[in-house]
Amino acid sequence: MAATHLGLQLEARAQVPVGRVAVSYEEQTRNRRQHKRPAAPPSTLPSADEADALLDLDRDLFTEDAWQGMQSIRAYAAYLDTLEEVEDEHPACTANRLLLEHTWQVVANEFFDVSGKFSQAAWARQLQATLQRAGGCIERRAEAYAAAKNMVATLGDKYTDFLAPSQFARAMNKPQPREREYLAMQFTGVGLQLGPRARGGGWVVEGPLAGSPAEEAGILGGEALLEIDFYRADLLAAAEVESLLRGPASSGVLLKLRSRDGVQRELYMERRPLPQPAVREMRVLLASTERPAAYVRLHYMGSETTRQLAAALRRAEAERSLGVIIDLRNNPGGVFEEAIAEAALLLGDGCKIVETVRGSGATVDAAFWAGRLSREVFPDAPGRLTALPVVVLTNGRTASAAEVLAGALQGNHRAVLVGERTFGKGVVQYYFPSAGDRPQRSGSAAPADGSGLKVTVAKYLTPGGYDVSASGGLMPDVACSDYPHGGLPTPADDRCIAAALSLLARHG
Repeated sequence: MAATHLGLQLEARAQVPVGRVAVSYEEQTRNRRQHKRPAAPPSTLPSADEADALLDLDRDLFTEDAWQGMQSIRAYAAYLDTLEEVEDEHPACTANRLLLEHTWQVVANEFFDVSGKFSQAAWARQLQATLQRAGGCIERRAEAYAAAKNMVATLGDKYTDFLAPSQFARAMNKPQPREREYLAMQFTGVGLQLGPRARGGGWVVEGPLAGSPAEEAGILGGEALLEIDFYRADLLAAAEVESLLRGPASSGVLLKLRSRDGVQRELYMERRPLPQPAVREMRVLLASTERPAAYVRLHYMGSETTRQLAAALRRAEAERSLGVIIDLRNNPGGVFEEAIAEAALLLGDGCKIVETVRGSGATVDAAFWAGRLSREVFPDAPGRLTALPVVVLTNGRTASAAEVLAGALQGNHRAVLVGERTFGKGVVQYYFPSAGDRPQRSGSAAPADGSGLKVTVAKYLTPGGYDVSASGGLMPDVACSDYPHGGLPTPADDRCIAAALSLLARHG
């Protein structure tokens, strides 16, 4: 038994999972594939009387963590009664409190903690603690955003975050008109993704963007950025570093970097617009083979990627290619469902693609099978397009949805993985907009303001049950270390493409 209308994951000792918000999985996935915002779940925090009624139930029906969580919700309901006069005088305080409550509620209903350390009681205490730190009344919206962000940060999950309106709009690929010029400028640069400050000075390079000048120059994850045009990076804030890396297209920039083994080097490169096509395609040939192989590089996982990959596979089949090389190096992922659709293009009917696990019991929530995908969610899934042999190239920046595709093909023995161990981000996030339908004390509705949440809702397992996040990524079948040279490399300058071609030649 579980106290489902609390909106908490308050679970009985029998570990029966609490009911979720009334948004079906298929509706969620359909919205994501059609670029629609998901419906915002209602906030149903109990009144003090409702909390008292729940506490009258037999305590033995609940885990200790759940029971303590209900005690905290009861205390919060009582605390709100002391704020009624203040909120009557300051309506903004009510609206901002509702934003906090909705943020808390979404996490309580939907968050999946991969580490298994999520405490219902600790999360239940966060709501009152956050409001009390603000003195019980938050009048400015910006302060409410900061409070919500700090509250979510206590979860310790780097992929779960509260997003202010501009961040949420970008995440949903629906930039507001006033942001378009800014976004265009943001994506002109050298394509470096930076992490925290590096030990010994500078900033850690997490990795280059696919097809960027940084990638073509051979900059690797784990290096340290020391200088930008002779400005010492360790004396600059993160925003200042990003500003110096960006600039007009075709302008030059001089970088000094330090490798993992301490060797310093200088690189000069030109900035350029960074948005890349979803797919790049070419034919590659070894001197010992008569038929070329189809090389298809996927920069990210999206609907356009799926369409272009399908077209590339049809061409490879029509040309009787030696095989297909799918390059996922530096692919950060993208839309989970698109990776499923892409795997279905290469797998026979009945092959398991992936399964997701949700809830504190880590139970299987959904499984996806080639040839059995819901037409409501995957209306254009055509099934397998080719039986040609496949090699997939991976590295330490192959992450998230890209790992779904690689894991599905490896797990079904449909492809050989060549390269490096993948990143290991085997979790799924959903986006939830702020609610605008929760009644206030005055009877009006709290307006939706464009903010929202990105929440880890599940982890996924490969067809063989391999836990990508717990295991630290997918292991390649054939080890190889190299990077794409110039966006569309050749076997002569890319050892991993040459290794892939050798494998295809032996198979053919």
